[in-house]
Amino acid sequence: MGVLEMKNIRKSFDSLQVLKGIDLEVKKGEVVAVIGPSGGGKSTLLRCATTLEKIDSGSIIIAGETLVSTSNSGLTHYTDKKKLQEIRSKFGLVFQNFNLFPHFSVRRNITEALIHVYKKSREEADAICDSLLAKFDLSSKADSFPCNLSGGQQQRVSIARAMAVNPEILFFDEPTSALDPELTSGVLKVIRELAEEKMTMVIVTHEMAFARDVADKIVFMDGGVIVEQGPDVISNPCNERTREFLSKF
Repeated sequence: MGVLEMKNIRKSFDSLQVLKGIDLEVKKGEVVAVIGPSGGGKSTLLRCATTLEKIDSGSIIIAGETLVSTSNSGLTHYTDKKKLQEIRSKFGLVFQNFNLFPHFSVRRNITEALIHVYKKSREEADAICDSLLAKFDLSSKADSFPCNLSGGQQQRVSIARAMAVNPEILFFDEPTSALDPELTSGVLKVIRELAEEKMTMVIVTHEMAFARDVADKIVFMDGGVIVEQGPDVISNPCNERTREFLSKF
């Protein structure tokens, strides 16, 4: 069983069908890169997996726990509030625009949920925070506010915050798209290190070389469907649409 199992996921916004029956499995320790053109459904897929959007039908299982399922009669049912909170503790999400609280220090951005949602003591939350800041070369920034950090530093804080709950899987939605090229390398270095540590990750990215080098599996999406997937999609695409997309890079 995978850490993430998504089966026959369908999602529409009004009359626009964005996901058209997606099946995706991510195994423990696997890094999956999701690539494809804008509007292909990549970010919506991530938002559905992380409960930011509700699916119309299908099923999602995270770390063995059923988040949502659809009955034979077509009724889609999400788990209860208590179980939902438990499942949410099993994943972390890193946004493309950081989504840090601007009025919180770096330390408070990382410890706030640990203390008030996951009921850690302040001492335990601080210890987790300090360990992650050291890991991501941010120890000197604990008392800084987001406005005093570079974009790359803000994104590393965002990754540290996602890692603080010790998730079983990390989701990244275009983690470098808001960064200039000079700052991108630092964030990609952090993700590479997590991959080397066998952190399970799903990364929506437009960094083709990075995806090719780091991912165990590449998923190419277009038009709300998975066109093809496998370890060699970037270096040896089988589908003509995939080849056409990759020819632009």
